[in-house]
Formats: sequence, structure tokens, C-alpha cells
Amino acid sequence: MRCSVFVCCAILLSTCNSQLTEVKQMLNNTSLHTGLSEKIGNFSIELLYHTTQAQDKIANLIISPITVWTILAVIAEGADEQTLAQLNRALRLTPRLKDETQKEYQEIVKWLQVKTTTVELQKLNSMFMDEQNTPQRDFVEAARGYDTHLISVNFSDPNVTANSINNLVSSVTHGRISQLVDSSNIADSKLILTSVLYFKAQWTVSFNSSLTTKQPFSDSTGKQLGEVNMMYRRHTYPFANIVTLQARVLEVAYGKDNRLSMLIMLPNPGVSLNEMFYNFGNVSLDTIFDELKVSVEQYGEDEIDCFIPRFKIESSLQLNDALKRMGIVDLFDERKARLPLMSYLPVHVSQIIHKAEIEVTEEGTVASAASAAEFSNRISSVIRFEANRPFCYLIIEKVTNSIVFGGVTFFWSVC
Repeated sequence: MRCSVFVCCAILLSTCNSQLTEVKQMLNNTSLHTGLSEKIGNFSIELLYHTTQAQDKIANLIISPITVWTILAVIAEGADEQTLAQLNRALRLTPRLKDETQKEYQEIVKWLQVKTTTVELQKLNSMFMDEQNTPQRDFVEAARGYDTHLISVNFSDPNVTANSINNLVSSVTHGRISQLVDSSNIADSKLILTSVLYFKAQWTVSFNSSLTTKQPFSDSTGKQLGEVNMMYRRHTYPFANIVTLQARVLEVAYGKDNRLSMLIMLPNPGVSLNEMFYNFGNVSLDTIFDELKVSVEQYGEDEIDCFIPRFKIESSLQLNDALKRMGIVDLFDERKARLPLMSYLPVHVSQIIHKAEIEVTEEGTVASAASAAEFSNRISSVIRFEANRPFCYLIIEKVTNSIVFGGVTFFWSVC
């Protein structure tokens, strides 16, 4: 008899007003930007692209790629044969470097726990296992290497198990995501992996709500789709036109030390989001930040007229199709899945769900090919950055260059 493994993630971004006192010395140290962090970043961009493509209809979305990477990395510790090979390819993992990968992950994850007066970032990975089906000891130890904790529950009572999981998720997300699973998700499962991420921060420089106005929002060809409440601020934001990306990039910082920030990537007029995502294969996050740094050094006193929508997005995603597009196929096939190191019973992954919400307001967020940068029209004039057409946004933890959240927008209605 085969049983299914049910995998789920939950993330939340919300608004906060406070002050931050965070250590700054690591922000100039790029030692954590390469190796595993770079691999996770590449996975994150690919996942965001394929999740967008796998939707039944075009829709705005928010996702936390690093929570998905973490869960799949834990599953890979229990996998074998083609199931393992497919996971390793998608996750950019090298089997012979397992111990090194876990050590690198532990270095990264310690920076994903922030609790200050203006920024809070909390992450919790858990593995709910049927108390009648104890997992293999080596797998439990490997899961701990990815900061994932084992919780024993009684799967014979789906309601109790669902409540246990939902209570944990609700606690981490401060009650904002109260139901990640229900009893129907539990019925045929023997193992449930969860990864929960909570983010709450204030902009370093807030927007003035009295300057928010209704403005048109168009598609990449210029056709108007609707209206949006457009926030406005004139400030010396880091800004660059990344030629290889075919997009303009603006960085909006959180807190007092620029530890986390939102990158808003606006494709050039006539360039679609799909084209911009394709160009990411030739542009690294370090390259983007380097170009933004150059912009600050050369044009640090130039002001930017920044227009970005005030928005709220809620996503309830089923990631099976997106991951299959990334080559992870056997994991979801009851006949082909090979997870012998995970459980004594034959198991496969039935579905991976991801629930998230983000709210961006005037106060903050609720919830190597060569590249060239262009800084045209930055002499004696104010640059206008207007996110009034489809764009991509990434929330970055800058010590590790981790994409903790990412999303795309296609259309808006006034909110």
C-alpha cells in the first residue's frame, strides 16, 4: 500500500511602524552570495516563472521560493533513483556535497530570523509524522540539517492533525493565515511537511498617503486594463536601467539599515514579463545590486519620482504543475516515486500547496554573462519610475541575497 506525503507552505507579509537597530557589518560582506545562496536564487527565479506559467488564467501572485526549496531539499534527503536525480537537478544540489550543503544552509537560515522594532522575519519548518509510522532515523537527522523539526501526530484522526498544523501556522503568521490544510488533506497521508514564513516591515522612507491617487494600469503593450491606487514619493532611491534584463529596477529599503529591501523590476515598454524572466538567465542578483550601487555612487543625490501601486494579493497555489515543468515529475507519481529513506512505507507526494498574502501600503509591506547598466537622463532632471504596467517584485534579505518573497502583477482594480 502506498501513502501520500502532503506538502504545504504558508507565508505572510504585513505592515508595521517601528525602529530598527540591526548589525550592519555583514551587509558589505558578499561571502554568502555565492555557492548555495546563488543556487537557491536561480531556483527561486525559475520557480516564480513556472508558477506564473502554470496558472489556469493570468493572475497576480505572491510566493516564497525559499520555503519551497527548503521543503524539497528535505524530501531529497529521503529520495533515491530518478526521484532524487530530478530533485537534485531542479534544486541545483550535488549529492556528494550533502554535508557541505546543510552547513551552508544553516549559515543562510540564521539570517532569515529577524525581530527588531521595524522588521520582523520569522521562519519555521516542521515535519508532521504519523506516530504509527516513525520515519527513518537518518532522514530525521538530515531534516534537522535543514532546520526542520519533527512533530509526531495521530493521522488516524484527520481533524486533530489538521488543527495541529493550522494552529502552528496561525501562531507563526500571527493569526493571519489560520487554515492551511483541512481534514481531507490528511486522510491518505502519513507525512506532512510545512514551511512557514512571516514578514512584517516598515519602509525606510514611507509614502505620503495624501499623495496617493487613482491612476491607469496597462498591459505591456500599453492597453489600459483598469485603475490602481498609485502611491507616490520623491526620494533618492537606488535605480538602474539594466540593459541585459530589458528592465528598469528600483530598490525600496525596509527598516533603518537596508537589511531587507524590495526590488521592483519593471520591463521596458513593449517588453513582456516572460521576456524579462528569460533574460534573468544572464543576470545575477549580485549584478543588479552592483549596478544599483554604482547608481548611488554616481548619482546619489539625484531624486526619483517613484509611483508604485498600493496593493494586496492573496495566493492559494498548487505547485505540482510548476514543479513538473522544472523536471520534478516522479515525485508525484504513485508508481514511480522513490522515497525509501523517508519512510518504511512506500510514499509519494500527493500535492504541494502554497498559501500567501502580501499587502503593500504607504507605511510598508504587510506580509555570469556580462551585463550593462544605463543611467540615461540622470543629469539635471528627476527620473520618473512608474509601475503602471505588469512588473515583478522580489523581497531580498541582503546579507545572503535570499529571495524570501517574490511575485508578479498583471492587472489591478482599485483597492
